[in-house]
This record gives sequence, C-alpha cells and structure tokens, in this order.
Amino acid sequence: MAELQILVVEDDRLLRKVVYDRLSKWGHHVQACECLHEARGYLEKNSYDLVFLDMRLPDGDGLDFLTEQKKTLPQLDLVIMTAFADVRTAVSAIKLGAYDYLPKPFEDEQLEKIVRNVGGKVDLSRQVTTLSRLTVDNYEDVWRFDNMIGTDALGRIFETAQRIAQAPDTTVLILGESGTGKGMLAKALHRMSPRAEKPFVDINCSAIPEQLMESEIFGYEKGAFTDAKNKKPGLLEIADGGSVFLDEIGDMDLNLQGKLLKVIEDKEFRRLGGAKTTKVDIRIIAATNRDLKERVKEGKFREDLYYRLSVIPVVIPPLRDHKGSIEVLAAHYVSVFARQMGRKIKGLTAEARQAMQQYGWPGNIRELRNVIERGVLLASGDEIDRESLGLQVEKIPAARAASPDEPELDLQVESMSLADAEKRLISQVLKSVEGNKNKAADILKIHRTTLYKKIEEYSL
Repeated sequence: MAELQILVVEDDRLLRKVVYDRLSKWGHHVQACECLHEARGYLEKNSYDLVFLDMRLPDGDGLDFLTEQKKTLPQLDLVIMTAFADVRTAVSAIKLGAYDYLPKPFEDEQLEKIVRNVGGKVDLSRQVTTLSRLTVDNYEDVWRFDNMIGTDALGRIFETAQRIAQAPDTTVLILGESGTGKGMLAKALHRMSPRAEKPFVDINCSAIPEQLMESEIFGYEKGAFTDAKNKKPGLLEIADGGSVFLDEIGDMDLNLQGKLLKVIEDKEFRRLGGAKTTKVDIRIIAATNRDLKERVKEGKFREDLYYRLSVIPVVIPPLRDHKGSIEVLAAHYVSVFARQMGRKIKGLTAEARQAMQQYGWPGNIRELRNVIERGVLLASGDEIDRESLGLQVEKIPAARAASPDEPELDLQVESMSLADAEKRLISQVLKSVEGNKNKAADILKIHRTTLYKKIEEYSL
C-alpha cells in the first residue's frame, strides 16, 4: 500500500495523539493540528492524500470546512470523525463529499480499513500512466536509443520489440527478474506501435487490493455496491485504442484471470453491476518475474490464460548475464543525470568501470540507474570514481551482493522450482534474523508488504 500524506484535525489532545501514533506506526507521513485555522495553513502549504476531520472544532464546524475544501480540492479525501453519531449526520457528510464517516470511539480496525482503501486508490492513481509522460523530452528509457543496438542481449531484444510493435493487436508476455526493465520495454512497445497516440495504462496486479482490482479494471455501474453512487469507467475503457500493461500478472486473482481471458478473446466485458457489454480495442502487454508454468502446475494461474498471453514471450536476461551492456547503460544514465543536475560529467574512471564489471547487480538495470545517479551527484570532478559509486565489489560473489551483516545461506537450489527456491531463501533469512521481518526485508531487498505476502503464500 502507498505511503500516504495524512492530516489529522482534532481538538481532543489525547485522541489526536492516538490517531497520529497509529498512522505513523503504519508507515504514513502524518501531521496533526487542533483547529480549522491551522488546518487551512497546512492545506495551503502541503499536498495530502487523506484528512481526518473532527466535526465540531473550537473555531468552526467540520461540515462547513468540508464543503469549503471540496470546492478548492475536489480530489482530496476527507473523513469526518464525531462523537455525535447518527444516520442523518453521516448522510449529510457523504452528500457533501466526505470519503467516509468515523463515529467515536472507533477501533484500530475501522481506522486501518479506511486508510487501506484510500491507499489502494492512491496506488492506482500513481500506476496509471498516460502518453503525456512518454514524450521525447522526458522519455529516458534505455530502449529508446539507437546505440542500444550495439549491445548483444539488449540489442536483440530491442530489434525484436521493433518488429512486435508493428503488430498492435498481438498479446505480449515479458519475463524477467525485478529491475530488468520490463516496464520500460512495455512503454517502448507502445511508443513504437501504431497505438502510440492513444493511452498507455499501467496496472500493477500485486499493488492494488483484490477487493478494488475488479472495479478499477472493469469499472462499475451506479448502485453496483454500497459506495457506487455514480457509474465509473474502468481502466480498460480508459485505455481504449491504446495499450494496457499488466505488471506482475502472476499475482492476479484466479477469478479475475478468467474475466481477463474473455477480454483478450472477445474484446468485450461488462462493468460491475451492468448487463450491457462494452467493446474495447486494446493491446495487452503482461509482465512477471514469476515462473508462470510453475504457477499453472500449482493451480494458481490459468493454463488457458497462460497460452493466450504467451503468444510472443520476450525474456529479458538479468544484467549479470549480459555485462557487455553495462557500459552502454552507464553512459546513457550519466548523460541523463548530468543533464538533470546541471553537472559536467564526461564519464567514469577506468577503476569505476572495472568495479561495475565485477559487481553482481542483483537489482539489475534499476540498481545500475540508482548507482549512476548517486555517482553523478557525488562526483568531485568531471569523472565518476569508484568511491562515488559506492559498490563494495570485494565482498560480492558473482551472482549477488552480500553485506557484512547478511547471513551466509546454503540454498542448493539447482534442482528446485523457482517457487521452492524462493520459499527456502525467505525461510533461511527469517531464521537467521530470528524472525525480524524488517531486517529480513532489507536483506532480501524487497518491500515489507511483499515479504508479508510471501510469508502468507508459503505458510512460513
């Protein structure tokens, strides 16, 4: 779930502190105040995803403030909190544009549910990408440049992508580890295709809560469920004529997989609560870092959908397997970040280039990009030296970096499936840190939310 920017407006000092502490503990950025005058100041200076607003405050009425703010900030989600709970007040708050209504006293679960739902919306808004973000001026993807043809692995993929792009109705499945550039390649496929002038919609199947996924993808009719006060088009309709990128498709719910299959086969779907079918003209581009064949065997992915998606599978190898691309990628990102930061950097020293070749790059192209950004920022001259990169190559085995605090692991994964190897790795790391999930997530280089999902999935 997204880290939210939240404002709490509550005159009860104890309750204000409790809500502040709970929200901060859940990983959100929280500010709190005791009156509407202070709240106006915060809202003028900062941007918030969510506001918890007491209905009766020393300097005014919460409902009046709600009406005022919805005029200037119509996208802002405000939740009314009050000890004077009755149905009429709740209805009034919702009609005036409140996201929800929270009667005092309330439990942590009620607070968390609201935050989780708003977090799902924010995740979604951050994931939907339109063509305006793919213009030549800000399109920094490595796949865009002609010099990429000079590298063997990425050059071959680029040439393949150029051919695939010209078949705008063909479904594409992109496979590769995290950080290898699957999302960048998906955007490039769209940009080079006849659909380039239409929308590109990015949907992360692992980031959107399951209960929101179906309504966001397919949309809904008025009255389809309790909060469906107006009909809403889904992301498939928004993408009509363009491309839909389904990232982490291997994590999609089985029920949704069946509905997606129908969209691919029939080019039509129904909104939630609707009887009429909606025709849609889109290209599906899917990506995953999972072994989908193994997921099919485990009953977690539909076999018929797998075959429909893998009409043209494109495998992006990990960066450690095509080190000839490293210098080309590094030069590209040096140029990008030097221009952004206004630095005159002509390249890397010989020692820095050697360190990059020796490094294992567990985070692939994404990690290389971050390393170069750091190098451009910290370089003291017109070249990036080894120290500015921050690569501890002397402690890194061929495949993966390991810090001094990380455990020694004996995986013996040669004959295992990808899922079994992943399960064993997570299990050993958790054991080595005595169950400390924050430390385990840091060692595994994954987000805590992802770790929790994996623990639940593998019953660890």
